[in-house]
Amino acid sequence: MKALKDRSVIVLCAVVLLSFSGPQLVGQATGLPAVPASTQSASDAKLPVFDVITVKPNSNGDRPSIDFDGGSFSATNFSVKMLVLFAYDLKDDQLFGVPKWANELRFDMKAKVLDADLTTLQHLSNDQKRSIEQTILTERFELTFHRETKVLPVYELVVDKGGPRFQPSKVEAGQIGANGLGAGSLHTNNHDGNADMASTAVPVSSLVNVLSRQTERIVVDRTGLAGRYDLNLTWSRDDGATPATDQNSPSSPSILTAIQEQLGLRLRPAKLPVGTFVVDHVVLPFGN
Repeated sequence: MKALKDRSVIVLCAVVLLSFSGPQLVGQATGLPAVPASTQSASDAKLPVFDVITVKPNSNGDRPSIDFDGGSFSATNFSVKMLVLFAYDLKDDQLFGVPKWANELRFDMKAKVLDADLTTLQHLSNDQKRSIEQTILTERFELTFHRETKVLPVYELVVDKGGPRFQPSKVEAGQIGANGLGAGSLHTNNHDGNADMASTAVPVSSLVNVLSRQTERIVVDRTGLAGRYDLNLTWSRDDGATPATDQNSPSSPSILTAIQEQLGLRLRPAKLPVGTFVVDHVVLPFGN
């Protein structure tokens, strides 16, 4: 659970960008794709090239962070596992074969882009950033992998019997909502053992990403809700993925109870074929 919360901090330090993809399922009638073979397309052929990549053990225990700034990339207090999850846009359940050291050891990674074009760097898509992160894994950690389809436990997000307890957002693109968040933005905050989520004009897929991190399980959207919504949620962040029958406080239910009571949605356990990522080879880097 701790690793999950660390990952939640990294992804949600400020605002979650909505272009992250959801769970990767295969063999379903919906035609959802398997784990993408590559995030780089023909239009990405001129991605920035790293001149220098340094990897050093982390010694200060800073909060994990990842950043593209000007002509450089940096990841602070990151494990190899964390970077694989980011670089290949995976959920924890999709990743297999990671050696113990790759999960436990933390590194500070820096990369300088050769002949950086600031305009290009400022407009990199999330897929392009992931392609750049993959370079660090293949060049410095010699990562190789293959993909498999496995039947895994998942949650299906469905509409509860009483229907959803929220309406389509009236906030248009480029506008700011009453909560101070711009259209398409989602923010989470941890405080006093509880957590809350606020959002403005986001798709249900954004909620799915939050639920997946909090339950430590892939969540599949089966709601059929295609609009954008102002979704708000408050829950206890110490209850893990187990449904709570005894609540310490009516104001801090488990996340599974909270989505029913506050959003009119429900998480239904299921088993589905999922595209997975299996590490074949990864090594500790030598020198810097």
